[in-house]
Amino acid sequence: MKRITAFLSVCLLGITFLVPGISAQTVVQSFEINQISKKFVHIPVRTGAPRTWVTVNIDGVKQHEFEVELAPENPDFYASLEVGQWAGKKLVLTAEKVTSGSKWHDLIKLSNKLSDQSLVYKEEFRPQFHFAPRRGWTNDPNGLVYYKGTYHLFFQHNPWGTAWGNMTWGHATSKDLLHWNEGPDAVMPDKNGVVFSGSGVVDWDNTSGLQTKPLKDKSGKISNPPLVVFHTSIDADRGIGKACQSLNYSLDEGKNWINYPGNPVLPHMIGGNRDPKVFWYGDKSSDNPNSGHWVMALYLDGQDYALFSSANLINWEKVCDIKNVGCSECPDMFELPVDGNKQNLRWVFWGGDGKYLIGSFNGREFTKESGPFTTKYGGNDYAAQSYSDIPASDGRRIQFSWMAGGEYPKMPFNQQFTVPRNLTLRNTKEGIRLFMEPVKEIERLRISKASDYSASLEGVENPLKVPALKGQLLDIEMTINLMGQELSDTTNIVSAEIFGQKISYNTGKQKIDLGGIKASLVPIDHTVKLRIITDRTSIELFANNGIVQIAKCFVNKENVPANMTISGRKDYAMIKIKSYQLSSVWANQEK
Repeated sequence: MKRITAFLSVCLLGITFLVPGISAQTVVQSFEINQISKKFVHIPVRTGAPRTWVTVNIDGVKQHEFEVELAPENPDFYASLEVGQWAGKKLVLTAEKVTSGSKWHDLIKLSNKLSDQSLVYKEEFRPQFHFAPRRGWTNDPNGLVYYKGTYHLFFQHNPWGTAWGNMTWGHATSKDLLHWNEGPDAVMPDKNGVVFSGSGVVDWDNTSGLQTKPLKDKSGKISNPPLVVFHTSIDADRGIGKACQSLNYSLDEGKNWINYPGNPVLPHMIGGNRDPKVFWYGDKSSDNPNSGHWVMALYLDGQDYALFSSANLINWEKVCDIKNVGCSECPDMFELPVDGNKQNLRWVFWGGDGKYLIGSFNGREFTKESGPFTTKYGGNDYAAQSYSDIPASDGRRIQFSWMAGGEYPKMPFNQQFTVPRNLTLRNTKEGIRLFMEPVKEIERLRISKASDYSASLEGVENPLKVPALKGQLLDIEMTINLMGQELSDTTNIVSAEIFGQKISYNTGKQKIDLGGIKASLVPIDHTVKLRIITDRTSIELFANNGIVQIAKCFVNKENVPANMTISGRKDYAMIKIKSYQLSSVWANQEK
C-alpha cells in the first residue's frame, strides 16, 4: 500500500497512481465525486483509443463495470452514465489500464441532461426517419410493448462505444412509431451478467404480484399494472458464459425499471438458450374472458426452440419443442387472421434469420402446417421482433428489424432499424404466406404532393430519367406493366437505379434484385408493384404488396442526388411512378 500511495497525484477530481506489475506506460486512474448531485456523468470516448475496463463504485460497493475506449484528449463523443439514483453518495470510477498522462478524468462533464444534446441527430450519416441510437452501438430490437398510447422500444446497446459490447438495454418511446424520445439505458448488467435480447408485456391482471399497490378503475380492472420485460443474462465475466433468463419490471409506466431479486426465472438449460419472447395466450375454450396463461418462446441450440408456460411470469415449465425451424435465435410467435378473416386464424413461429413456420397452437403444443418459408433474402435484416399489447381496435402486428451490417463512417453511433412494418397472412397460389408492408404512419412524413410519371421503356441504351425527385428521403410507388409480353425470355430485364443502387427484375427468371440481393417474385396479371423507401443510409424494397421485402444499407459518400433512371427493352414495359418527398423526424434537417 505504501508503494502505491507514493505515486499518488491529484488531477482535479481525478486520481492517478502506478500499480506494481503494470508497465510504467500504463496506469490505473480514478475519478471521484464525494457527493453525487447531478443525474449524469458524461464520459469522453475516442474511437480507436486503447480499451480499458472501468468499474463503477458507490459508497465502496461495486455496481457494475464496462469496457470503453477512453479519450486521453479530444473526445469523439461523450457516453452517459446515469448516477442520479445515488444522489448524495460517493462515486468512484476506476479505469484499470490507461496510458500514463491520459486526461480523460479532466474531460468528464457533470449534468442533469444527456450529453452532446446540441450535436445529436445532426450528423452527416444520421438516418432521418429510421431509428438509430443517439450514441453508441445497437443491434436487436427488444421488449417491444405498447402501453397507454406509448410505443416502448428497447434495443441492444453499447453505450460506451460504436462496436458491439457491454450489452445493456437502451430505451426510447414514441407516440407514432416515427418520432422517438431516447432516455437513459433501462436494463443494466447485474450479478447475473450482461443483458442480451428479449421481449416485454403488460401484466394487465397483475398475475406476477409485482404491483404491490394495485389500483382499480370503475370497471374493476387494475389501472396500474406492471410492465415486465424479459431478457437473457449472460454470465460473461468479461467473456461469453452460460445464459439464463431474467426479468425486470416497471411500476411507473416504464420510466424506471426494477431488477427482479429472484432472477433468474429460468436457469441455463442447454447450448446458448436465449432471447425469450413472452406473450399471453387467452384460453378460447373457457367462458372466463380472463382465462389463459403466459407463454415463452425460447431459442435453445442449433435450429431448435422450445415453448414454456407460466401462470405468473415467474415460475415456468417446458411444454413443447419446436425443431428444425431453419434458423436460430430471436424467436417470435403470434396469431394472425388469413386475408383478414378472424374466423380463419393461423399461428406464425418466427426465427432470427426471417424464416417462419405456419401452424396451429392450443396453448401448449405448436403444430406445424407448412414452412419454413423466408422473408429474408440476404442484405441488412436480422433479429426482427413484433409488438405486444397493440389494442384490439388497432389490430396490427407491428414489427421492427435490425438492419445488420450497415456502415456509418466516423459517426458516434452505429447501426439502425428498419422502418416499422405491418405483418399479415394472405392466401397465394402457393398457399398461405406472410406479407410485410411499411406501417401507414410513414405516410405522415410525406411533405410533397405526389409526383406522377409514366412512360414506355425506350431501350437499354436510352434510360428513362424520372423527373421531380428531390432530396434523399423518398417514398416511391412504382408499377411495371409488362404489357402482356411473353415472359419466358431470361434476357428481358427491367432495371432502375437510384442513389447508385440498382433494382432489376428479370421477367424470365421471375426474380427481383436489389444490389445483388435476389428473391423470387411472380408477376400479378403481368404486373410487378414496388414500394421503395430511401433514407440517408438505407433503401427498403417491398414488392407485390409485401410478399418480398429487401432491406439494404449503403453509404452515399458523394451525396449523390436521386437521379432515378429506368431502362429495358424498347416498348417491353410501361412504367408508372408516384413519388413523395419525406420529412426528417429531426427538426431542421432535410430541406
